Amino acid sequence: MFFLVFSLLCILKDTVAIDSLKVAFQWKQIDYDFPSPEAKWDATNKRQYIPENNLPLGLEVYGDRIFITLPRWKEGVAASLTYIKMTDNPVSPLLRPYPDWETHNQDVEIPGIVSAFRIRADSCGRLWVIDSGYKNMLDQTIAKKVTPRLLIFDLTTDKLIRTYEIPKDQWHTEESFFANIAVDEKNCDDSFTYLADLGHPALVVYDYKQNKSWMIQHHYFNIDPLAGKMNVSGISFQWEDGLFGLALSEKDSEGYSTLYFHPMTSFNEFKVSTKILTNEELVKNSTAIFGEFKLLGSRGPKAQSGVSFLHKKTGVLFYALINLNAVACWRTSLKNYTMESQGRVFMSNELMVFPNDIKVDANDTIWVLSDKLPIFMYKHLNYREYNFRILKSSVKEAITGTTCDSTFKIDHHIMKNITLANKSKLNITGNNTNRGSRTNTGFFSRSESVLLSLVILILISIR
Repeated sequence: MFFLVFSLLCILKDTVAIDSLKVAFQWKQIDYDFPSPEAKWDATNKRQYIPENNLPLGLEVYGDRIFITLPRWKEGVAASLTYIKMTDNPVSPLLRPYPDWETHNQDVEIPGIVSAFRIRADSCGRLWVIDSGYKNMLDQTIAKKVTPRLLIFDLTTDKLIRTYEIPKDQWHTEESFFANIAVDEKNCDDSFTYLADLGHPALVVYDYKQNKSWMIQHHYFNIDPLAGKMNVSGISFQWEDGLFGLALSEKDSEGYSTLYFHPMTSFNEFKVSTKILTNEELVKNSTAIFGEFKLLGSRGPKAQSGVSFLHKKTGVLFYALINLNAVACWRTSLKNYTMESQGRVFMSNELMVFPNDIKVDANDTIWVLSDKLPIFMYKHLNYREYNFRILKSSVKEAITGTTCDSTFKIDHHIMKNITLANKSKLNITGNNTNRGSRTNTGFFSRSESVLLSLVILILISIR
């Protein structure tokens, strides 16, 4: 019997998730599709293009184009909003400026785009862009070129439809930084956009039809001081990023969605109905709406999360685990948001160092961009190796064998035994290895859970 238990444990040790995401594109260093070699030389000579200062951060997929943002962290970002095509070479494709080079000219008084952060394409063929308005954010020469604003492009004509500057009373000069965006379409004319301010934690709601916005504040937008310690690739740092992850569900019978949200410096997930958020008069009474915001639960230790995205067809919420170099998921039809109810989609200390954006396109393909941001910020990237990647998989393949698969059934009794009574008996510990065990955060695959269950049953039978 001992040898049977030992054999099962050995199998369990080597059992990992399917990890179906594959590298679609990768770069050692970013280069652009300049109009000519002379134009590239001129941009380099004028320090308008400094290769090592360009880092991709946000992505979106629409049609045959993959849009990529490159915030102006430092001097020398040639274009802050770019795109590649699905048919491009998967190794180091040149980035094309969107919509054109002139829009990214920083020598004019009001540039078309200063520093694009994250973006969102909607079903109406529009691209929504958050422009922070700041450049050289990691240098001593930080400067605000324009007021933080929302830019909306027509993806059919690639023309700018609208520019909306966020009113001064809805952001703070020294603290505010708009890091994420979610778009809620009732129809193409009646749309709302949610902008997450991580620095002075708040949610700005923009009404496209009325061309106006309002700000909402809530305790749940603030950081958890116990979650401030981060460690990525051996680099320890402390961040104080408030409201960050935003993801919208399918609409209910009344035509409203659920907004799932979390601060980055936190282990918890929350939700609120857009019925509350889109009522400008109601949200003015913060006391009246306070209880409408709900705590779902915790992701567990080391599970600080950046961006999130909800695949409406399956109801699966995907989210980046920045401290674990992983992407995880939770099926929103489940009653409980616990460590045991969450699944791991992908984990790698090589291919996914700091997953920084997640999107699911119209073809049910999940896309993840990883960019080694902490190394870029606090050390130096090694440009002899690949630093930036875009990975992809079908949603179906990504969630197969995880708790996010609708065919997966959780045995809560067995999971309780695993996480509590039998943890010391089995002496199972987690670690953050290349493909990794899920036991350190509670993210089990179906095969891992089954094997653990068998071990528990055997141990019980030989007592």
